[in-house]
Amino acid sequence: MHCACGRGLAAFQNVDNSCTKVLIIGGGITGLTLAIALRRHGFQTDLVEIRSDLRQQAGVGLSLQGNAIAALARIGQDAACVRRGVPAQHINLRTPDGTLIAQHPVLPMGGPAFPSTLGISRQDLHDILLANATASGARLRLGATIDSFISGTDGVEVRYPDETQQCYDLLVAADGVHSKSRAVLFPDAQPAHCGQAVWRAAVARPPQVETTELHIGGEHGVVGICPISATDAYVYIVESASPLTRYDDDQIRAVMIDKLSGYGGALLRECAGRLTQSTSISFRHLEWLLLDEPWFKGRALVIGDAAHCNPPVLAQGAAMGIEDSVVLADELAAAATIEQALRQFVQRRLPRASLVVRNSVKLCQWEVDHSVGAQEVGRLMLESQQFLAQPF
Repeated sequence: MHCACGRGLAAFQNVDNSCTKVLIIGGGITGLTLAIALRRHGFQTDLVEIRSDLRQQAGVGLSLQGNAIAALARIGQDAACVRRGVPAQHINLRTPDGTLIAQHPVLPMGGPAFPSTLGISRQDLHDILLANATASGARLRLGATIDSFISGTDGVEVRYPDETQQCYDLLVAADGVHSKSRAVLFPDAQPAHCGQAVWRAAVARPPQVETTELHIGGEHGVVGICPISATDAYVYIVESASPLTRYDDDQIRAVMIDKLSGYGGALLRECAGRLTQSTSISFRHLEWLLLDEPWFKGRALVIGDAAHCNPPVLAQGAAMGIEDSVVLADELAAAATIEQALRQFVQRRLPRASLVVRNSVKLCQWEVDHSVGAQEVGRLMLESQQFLAQPF
């Protein structure tokens, strides 16, 4: 297939990489990270995002492990994230009644220069990335989408809803696990249900919460409290759930409060009481996806959750998308051709993404069917962290 752009590789192979035009679809963590990374290498970068306000995030907060912070350092954004978030070197493990079992160290997967783990609000992380993507010179089109695209061997022709057309050397889809772009390129690739769901709610941060407080072994699976700023935290419940389980919006608050009421710890009781003031409570089924290589067709590539998505047990969802973005920009800057860059990118990323997806799904399944003990769970988590501590 040939793109009507008809430009060939000449522009890409020019010594001045700023001549190369890249279109990113999706303005989430992965897409914004990629925009910054590409601009640092001098690529002309457009980003299209269907939401008109990226500050309005569906999620509450997240834990970034050391490898994600190290990847953010590659684009100069680590220090800002650490300032806005809550860094830690360990997590607290507790029984359902709140008794402290252990202060469990987190392997420093990014090396000694970075925190082992960092709680941060999704809005703060997006604010940091959005400001820097804009300042970098990336052209952001918010509240916009594309109508269709044709990917060929020499470029991608993109048609917008107003019937205008534009040609790019490369299209990168970072539009999430339910990616419409992936549905065009790889229509047989569909996410699968993990057998679990997660409840999340923003709460005022209890002053004694300085790191993630993980309550294990209770009625509803794993319950945690993660501090994400000086004033805020989020509480979450990961539990077994049928994919058919649904709740009306007006039920969610009461149901989550009821679930937390079965836990006797002072921290969880305090958080349950603060749910009455929470402005952000969600219930979401967990899914997984691992796209077979090569992740691209012609000049269109999928990355992040659009290519590999996993339950959050290893806290690596955002990390994998951030790493994808940094590695892709590096490969595009170093390779002689786009084809070579894309193949080398997939070769570098597939082993890490595969391990995270497969081990996350395995841990999730163990939680659902209670088939193994804590020692085996700990072994697999440590093996995963040791692998991810290696250079990416």
